[in-house]
Amino acid sequence: MRSWLTGFILLLAPALAQATWIVQTLIPETIALRTPTTQIAFDLKDYPPKSFPATYPASNLEGGILPVQVFSNAPGVWSLLLQIPDLQDQNGALLLPAKQILYRVNGGLWLRADGTPQIIYTQAGPTGDWLEIRLEFALELLGNERAGSYVVQALVTALRQP
Repeated sequence: MRSWLTGFILLLAPALAQATWIVQTLIPETIALRTPTTQIAFDLKDYPPKSFPATYPASNLEGGILPVQVFSNAPGVWSLLLQIPDLQDQNGALLLPAKQILYRVNGGLWLRADGTPQIIYTQAGPTGDWLEIRLEFALELLGNERAGSYVVQALVTALRQP
């Protein structure tokens, strides 16, 4: 009987054996941006206009909108900044001051660029998923601009406040 009990315990022993270990990971705090790779251009199909100043919406963006997606898993306040510099030719001569580029965020009011980083969106806490911010651009012409090709470079930056 004793040998039977010992055999039974040995049969059950592998079923009772366990191994444990700790699985650990570190998800870093992050704020990230995704934007399409495109240039912001303006089609002046009705140029010259009947009167100046005249405003022309961006023409090469899908529906005139540049989607900017942002993801943040960090606590605290973060912001998106938009900077549109003066447009200059290859020699550094001013073609168009930044203030003639208008933009709006998520269909809001039209604002003027000024060449410096401008806060365009602020949120506290994580986004939960990719959050889309929609930027629209327009060009204001005063009538004294030189003929030529104009391409706007816009810089969008995500910044977490300390």
